[in-house]
Amino acid sequence: MSGDTLRAPFIVLTFFLASFSGCFGEEISAVSKVGLEVEDVSTATRGQYMSIEVQSPVDWTVNRSPGLFYMDEFGVLRDDVEMTFPAEQTMLQFLVMDSERDDITLTITAGEDVWNASLMLEDSVEMMLVDGRRAYETIDMLTSQYNNRWCASASIHEGGAAYENAAEVMEDAMWEMGFDHVEITRYPDDPDQLNIVGYNWGRVNPDEYIIVGGHFDIAYMFTPPGGGTNEGANDDTSGSTVSLEMAQALAQMEFDHTVVSALWACEEEGLLGSRAYVANLPENVSVRAYMNFDMVALNYPITPLTEPIIDPLTGDIFEPTKYDWSISIAGASDDNMDRMMDWVGTTLEEDLAYEPTLGNPIYWQIAESCSSDHCSFFSAGYPTFNFFSPGGDISFWQEWHSPSDTLEFMTAKAGGPAGMASGFNSLVWTSLDLFIRVDNAENYHGNWKESGD
Repeated sequence: MSGDTLRAPFIVLTFFLASFSGCFGEEISAVSKVGLEVEDVSTATRGQYMSIEVQSPVDWTVNRSPGLFYMDEFGVLRDDVEMTFPAEQTMLQFLVMDSERDDITLTITAGEDVWNASLMLEDSVEMMLVDGRRAYETIDMLTSQYNNRWCASASIHEGGAAYENAAEVMEDAMWEMGFDHVEITRYPDDPDQLNIVGYNWGRVNPDEYIIVGGHFDIAYMFTPPGGGTNEGANDDTSGSTVSLEMAQALAQMEFDHTVVSALWACEEEGLLGSRAYVANLPENVSVRAYMNFDMVALNYPITPLTEPIIDPLTGDIFEPTKYDWSISIAGASDDNMDRMMDWVGTTLEEDLAYEPTLGNPIYWQIAESCSSDHCSFFSAGYPTFNFFSPGGDISFWQEWHSPSDTLEFMTAKAGGPAGMASGFNSLVWTSLDLFIRVDNAENYHGNWKESGD
């Protein structure tokens, strides 16, 4: 056997052994995957928190579609599209919005490992984090047990006893929701302004407030143009209802900024309760944003009835009309008002995927008006969102400060309790989505603070 014949198998054997010895291993071995393991899931429930188990020996990154918000290690919801979590964290937690989307998607990467999932959305049988069905139960309770909520400072009626009694009940209810502090305001220079206010202190910036509110008083007798009301179902028990539905969730959640939930006094006499609140804010406190709800009983996805209906109390005929819903933005710098407009569009069109029609349009605008309590805030330089959906022009003029403003009539216009509950549901999920975005926003200030300070 020649030397050349022996050399060939020797070279082959040398390379074979080298692969085991490590001499050439770094150059020729394939890169191994890190071992990402993710719980097998295929569905998600609208309006509920969800957890997915994740096991990874390295930090892992999640990219999400619209329709959900991550929860960080402090329990605060985050609006980031992409977030990275440490290897020691073994659970991905998030809130699934009650959207009209069919699914949500998630992508998790760890090193070269990639996990993708499209989770089909299912309706929640149980009450959601915020829920229009629970809101309808609230407005039914308020209009059946706590009527005649006339402001104490008006001199031509019973002196506000019914209002004060209802305010004390709401104070107890807000304590039970879990707020850190609840009070009925009794300002020394204006003792009639009995606002009911709950606070959930922010974990990072407790001196910056994000406030939701609606006025708790209703139009007393002889109030123009309709002569006053006993129930004030739309104006503004509906707004109080939305505020309370938001409150029961916000009281239990964690935020970077302080949550304030308010029911205002004496709006019908000139925004007196909210003006007194703004005037008495502590010097070290600023309002990051205020969300106002006034006359919000009929809106998307409620569609107008096809036939006229008769007011069971007065006999007035209601002709079907479009149920339009406006969100007006004011009080911030131009740049931040543009950001607020973008947030509303993202919330409605992407996160919640609403599809309004000619019968129930939704529009958002930069506009100031002093028709409700948001004026008290934007006049002081604080950013505001004002939600307004009275049921169209016919409904507005028929019910405004009128005996016709009853829950029975409003429910009939909505096509029944489920219809009105669906309208409340759209409001509370839109508001919660925007609340999270305001809490997360960086370099976001109204006129009260120069950007960059």
